[in-house]
Amino acid sequence: METSVTSRRRRGPLLTLAVAAGLAVAACSGATPSATPGASTAPSTAASAGTSAAASGPVQLPAPEKKTIKIGLSTAGEASQYAEYLAQQLGYYKKYGFDSAEVTGLQGDAKVAQALIAGGIDMGVLGVSTAISSQTSDTPLKVVSLNGVTLTDMLVCQPSIKSGADVKGKTVAVSTFGGTSHGSVLILLSQLGLTDKDVTITQVGNQDARLAAVKAGSIGCAPIDLAQKDAVQSAGLSIITDNKSSGKQWGRSALAGTADFIAKNPNTVLDITAAALAAQNYAFTNNDDAAAKFAEYSQQSPDDAKKVMADFITWGDRSMDWTDDAFNFPKQTLAAINPQMANVDVTKAYDKSFLKKLADMGFYAEIGNPELPK
Repeated sequence: METSVTSRRRRGPLLTLAVAAGLAVAACSGATPSATPGASTAPSTAASAGTSAAASGPVQLPAPEKKTIKIGLSTAGEASQYAEYLAQQLGYYKKYGFDSAEVTGLQGDAKVAQALIAGGIDMGVLGVSTAISSQTSDTPLKVVSLNGVTLTDMLVCQPSIKSGADVKGKTVAVSTFGGTSHGSVLILLSQLGLTDKDVTITQVGNQDARLAAVKAGSIGCAPIDLAQKDAVQSAGLSIITDNKSSGKQWGRSALAGTADFIAKNPNTVLDITAAALAAQNYAFTNNDDAAAKFAEYSQQSPDDAKKVMADFITWGDRSMDWTDDAFNFPKQTLAAINPQMANVDVTKAYDKSFLKKLADMGFYAEIGNPELPK
């Protein structure tokens, strides 16, 4: 989320990659890919393939076309985008064939997209809304994995608002129209049997500003991260519902690249995806160590980092897979401010073949991940 508990505790010496629009796209090597995941694949037989692969020895990933890679994060220091950085800390990029990997924070989806298009980075982590929007451009992006598909907001309202019926007709604050907080509100309203036509949605700003507006009575309700639940209840505010328990997906922290880069470097993309997937699984199976590494990365106390990472495994996407709803809610949010977005085919904004190939190769079984992509 835009202003999660971790974002307020950063940051320390996190790296920043300066992006120049004139950067040339890194030249692709002449290596012939040993496996090329396509836009469509045969149905996955991951369970049987994984068992046989595990029995025959370690999974052999293809050599990447590029040995040196750069990955940009739209928000550094966040648990929701940690897998790609944790993979660097754990040495997984080197393990899966790269000579060097640089993972840096770029502060915003727009900057990550700009860097991808300019060739300043090879792959980036951003919101799926950016990938959806890019489908109407000359340089479309494709998502190959997702760190999470669950938003963690609650709908916080003034004390006099006690139910969904009370929410109807009220003003609900978001950060910006078309942003994640806007999408979060759409999910929260759907939980109550309402739509954006039943309330007045207005831009207020970040989470602190939204919460202050509710406390002051100038706004009826606002999406606030569940990490603030104790503080919200102490202030006497009402919690009407939350989207963490809704079961409805919203794609967050998507590992993506340009369609052109993915087509020309399928092995590189497969290996980067494998490294991120292995690190994501490590956070589930070695949560204490992941928390210690996260504390170092995010420059927060070990106790705070431990709480953040313990919470992460309650909503993080271990398989890094998704359903179309993870893209449809962002599409609906974008269409609220740009009607043209309603016509975008969200299946053009992603490519599941890399996750499916890893499952078929037995990689999921090798890293002990019980969740397979569908």
